Amino acid sequence: MLNKKHFGYTILIIVLALILFVALQPKPIVVDRVMAHYAPMQVSIEEEGKTRVVDHFVITAPIDAYMHRINFNEGDKVQKGQTLLILEPLPSSFLDPRSRAQAEATLGATVELEKIVQQMSKAAKADKELADITLHRNIRLRKQKVISQNELDISKTDKQRADAVYRASQFGWVFTQYLTQMSRSALDYEDVRQNDAENRIFKVNSITGGKILKLADKSERVVTMGTELMEMGNTEHIEVEADVLSTLAVKLHLGMPIEILRWGGDQPLHGKVKRIEPSGFTKISALGVEEQRVKVIMDISTEYSARKQLEHGFRVELRFILWNSDKVLQIPNSALFRDNDIASTQLRGEWAVYVIKGNKLQKRPVKIGHRNNLMAEVISGLDENEPLVSYLSNELEDGVRVDVR
Repeated sequence: MLNKKHFGYTILIIVLALILFVALQPKPIVVDRVMAHYAPMQVSIEEEGKTRVVDHFVITAPIDAYMHRINFNEGDKVQKGQTLLILEPLPSSFLDPRSRAQAEATLGATVELEKIVQQMSKAAKADKELADITLHRNIRLRKQKVISQNELDISKTDKQRADAVYRASQFGWVFTQYLTQMSRSALDYEDVRQNDAENRIFKVNSITGGKILKLADKSERVVTMGTELMEMGNTEHIEVEADVLSTLAVKLHLGMPIEILRWGGDQPLHGKVKRIEPSGFTKISALGVEEQRVKVIMDISTEYSARKQLEHGFRVELRFILWNSDKVLQIPNSALFRDNDIASTQLRGEWAVYVIKGNKLQKRPVKIGHRNNLMAEVISGLDENEPLVSYLSNELEDGVRVDVR
């Protein structure tokens, strides 16, 4: 009986010890599991941009002129050779009564002056003819030794003087004719627009087909040479420009594929990098930080029919595809952590993951390749479909019991 009693106590003690041992064991940590798997992967960076027409034309006034009212609206289509606007030379100013009286008096004075110069020219012509006759006569007389050499020299001088006076009178007559014309022109017309205006207009025609993008002012007005009147371009041929951080620009290259996102359509558009400008500029960000940026121009390769709502100056978001592959072994970034407890100093600080083996964790170093915002490429250290802890916490360590959520 005693032996049986002792045996019963022993069994009870063992059961209680087992219950106590199980009760004192730490509870498994609940974790989220993810599998290493093969799938397409892409590394990209997103930036904001805006569209612009490839060939952008700014129409300016070629002369100082009076512009007729523009009959176009922004967004209207124009054909090559179509008249965009009509200009007229600036009209002469109107003459008030006092200015008219002065102009009439000036005209009368110049007409009389022209008559005086004309009569003086006739007198100078007569003197010139007389000097010619006298010189020829004295030359014959000198050959006959009737007159002295001094008298012949005096007749030559008289002829030269008469010629000079006659030429001066001719110049003076031409000058007074110009004065008369200038005085008469102020009275002949005062407003060019009312006198033969149809023959004096200047038409500015479109050099290409497209749309009116912007109008400075449609109203009839006076414009000076070089004034911007309108902007136009062909919105079927548009490109995208973006101010990219210089640290990103060094990763881009000509022909790199891009995706145009959130432009308003259901599907993203496709394109490629066309030009990276060689110089950067400073731009203040929304947070007030100075940033060095570079302008990058991109072509759109998607057909016009799929993007015809996208026009000049529209905001878009760009995705620069730095790298992509159709089949990559990958895991979420949330499963990675830096391991500083590795004994080897060469591997210290390298990437590691927690692999789920049964119901326990196994810390394993891995070698990582390309990474994007969500996933990381696994080069070595893992096999396909190995389970990992997806979201890490400070409670996790090598050998800890876990329970998958």
